[in-house]
Amino acid sequence: MLTLTINVNNLIHNIKFLRQKTSAEFCAVVKANAYGHGLVVAKYINDYVDSFAVAQGEEAVQLRKFTAKPIYVLSPSVDVGDNNIIYSAMSKNDLRHKRVCVKINTGMNRLGILPEEANSFLKLCSELKTQVDSIYTHFSDVEYAPVQLERFMSVKGDYKRHAAASNFIKLDKSYHLDMVRCGLALYGYGDPELKPAMSAYTEVYNVLSVKAGDKIGYSNSAPRDMTVAVLGAGYADCIRRKQQSFYIGGKICATVGNICMDMCLVDVSGLKVKAGDRAEYLCENIGGETIAQKNNTIVYEILTSFGSRCRRIYEQTGIKKAIYFG
Repeated sequence: MLTLTINVNNLIHNIKFLRQKTSAEFCAVVKANAYGHGLVVAKYINDYVDSFAVAQGEEAVQLRKFTAKPIYVLSPSVDVGDNNIIYSAMSKNDLRHKRVCVKINTGMNRLGILPEEANSFLKLCSELKTQVDSIYTHFSDVEYAPVQLERFMSVKGDYKRHAAASNFIKLDKSYHLDMVRCGLALYGYGDPELKPAMSAYTEVYNVLSVKAGDKIGYSNSAPRDMTVAVLGAGYADCIRRKQQSFYIGGKICATVGNICMDMCLVDVSGLKVKAGDRAEYLCENIGGETIAQKNNTIVYEILTSFGSRCRRIYEQTGIKKAIYFG
C-alpha cells in the first residue's frame, strides 16, 4: 500500500500565489478525486476559493459533503437535484437542467456548441427558462489561445465567461475573463513558486541477500550479487511496471525484476536498510515531473492514477492529522 501525504499548507500557499496573478473568480478543479489528492481537500481549501469544478454529477454529489459553494460539472451529466450545481449544456438534451454553463467549441473539438450556433442556442435556453450561469470554453494550449479567445468573444451577450485553466498563469489577464478554472497548478505544478502538495511512500517489508542468477520475483534473475529490499507497493498502487525509483536510506534506488501487484523489489546494495524503513516514491528527491518523464507520460496521469487502495493523510500546521482512504 502507498501512503499519500497531502500538505494542506502547500495547497493554501499555491492558491494564495495563484490568486495574486488574477482578479478573476477562482474555481478550484477537483475532478478525478482532486487529481488524486482526494475530494476531502475541498474542506481544507473551501475558504480560499469561490467555487469548484468536477467532471461528473456523481463527483459533485461526493464533493457536496465538503462544501456548500457552487460546483461546475464540466461534462454531460445526469441531474443530481442540487440547485447549486451548474451543469454543462452542449445540446438541447442538456437543457433539462435548471442551471447551466454553456460550453462553446472554439477549436479544441471535443465538446460544445460552435460559436456561430451559440446565440440561437442561448436564445433557446431563454425560451425554455433554463438559467444560464455562464458560457465557457477550454484552451487547447497557450499558443492557440488567441484564436480561441477571438472565437469565444464572437458570441454575443452579457454573460459570465471563463476559458483559462491552470494555463492562465502564462497568459495575459485579458484571457482570465470573469473566472479561471485552476487544476494542476493548485496542486503545485506549472510554476517554480508553486509547492507540490502530495508525497507518496511505502514500507520496506523485507531485506535479503541474493546471488547472481537467483530468481527475484516473477520471471527474473538477479544480474549480480545484491541486497534486495521488498517494498509494500506494486502496480495496483500506481507503481508502473517498468523500472521505477525509490528514495531509501538517503539514496535513489532502482527497482529490480518485475513490479508485482502488491510489492516490488529494489536494489539497496551497500545501504543500511531494514524492514519497517520508509521508501519514498514521490518526494522532494523524486518529483512528479521526474516520474512522468521516466514513464513517458505527463504528471497529470501520475497524480490521478493513485487509487482507492492508497491511504491519504492530510497534514496542516496546528491541526491534527486526518486519515482517509479512497
